[in-house]
Amino acid sequence: MLIMRYVALDFETANSDRISPCSIGLAKMEDGKVLDTFHSYIYPPSSYFDPSNIAIHGITPKDIAGAPDFKSLWEHSLLLFIGNDLVIAHNAPFDIGILRAMLQYYHLPVAPLNYTCTVRISRKVWPQMQSHRLVDLSEHFGFEYRPHDALEDAINCGKVFFQSYHHTQDYSAFEVQQYFLHKHGIQFQRMTGGFSPLFEKQEPQSNSLF
Repeated sequence: MLIMRYVALDFETANSDRISPCSIGLAKMEDGKVLDTFHSYIYPPSSYFDPSNIAIHGITPKDIAGAPDFKSLWEHSLLLFIGNDLVIAHNAPFDIGILRAMLQYYHLPVAPLNYTCTVRISRKVWPQMQSHRLVDLSEHFGFEYRPHDALEDAINCGKVFFQSYHHTQDYSAFEVQQYFLHKHGIQFQRMTGGFSPLFEKQEPQSNSLF
């Protein structure tokens, strides 16, 4: 039996700035089953907490006090956790955009990661559904779920991804990509390796909530 392994990724942010991730969740999965997880708070460069963001995820400045920065997490944990596996995210332009912005901010090598988006996939696979939000997909498939928790979001993203292809024959990772390309016109994307241009760092915004 062929097994499809992938890593689901989710960020929560302190504000609308892409360099404000305050939490990350990763779930390494094989065909919808969780093999391993990683979760951490992050002390972001843009550390102002917008009250509307707090209202969504419940993370406050006190939660990130003493948390590692992204650079430390990436070099010592995240990159090793992801390895060579496919990365998936629910609304990948948002989460991959944050990942790119953070690598750029810290002038870190851009890992050549393959990734895809479960929002885009769900719209193609289940066009009859009125909503493709993760909370609604989770309810539809009967998944237990606590929204806007980075790890919960990552795990349920991984479960939704499995639902989108598991009814087909056993596929290798390459064949899953070919299935989505030929069946739904979805081509998995790839981050370009090498160093990103040096980001013009700005002083972090003051956090009036501290």
